[in-house]
Amino acid sequence: MSSTAAAPGTQAKKSYLVVIDDFTDAEALSRRLEVRNHHLSEATKKRLAGQLVSGGAVLDSHENGKMVGSALVLNADSVEEVVEILKNDPYTVGRAWNMESVRIYPYREAQF
Repeated sequence: MSSTAAAPGTQAKKSYLVVIDDFTDAEALSRRLEVRNHHLSEATKKRLAGQLVSGGAVLDSHENGKMVGSALVLNADSVEEVVEILKNDPYTVGRAWNMESVRIYPYREAQF
């Protein structure tokens, strides 16, 4: 689903593709793992509220499987709202995500 259903007379949320890198210092992965359960709990709440469509880890390789960032699809009114969502995420607060690396793209899911 590319946007949430809008009530009559209101505008549907827009969808955004977000790619964000983790910090690259030696402790970055351990910080990510420390807050991972909290991040996943909050992500579940966002999913149930229709704000998070999809998300997952970006890996250094399939063979190694080290998490080095994230990719997600969010529904929001604006890029500014997406930034606020990201700023308040446990991965940002816990210094796993590097907000200076964030890329936000307008997104429309293909209908097959």
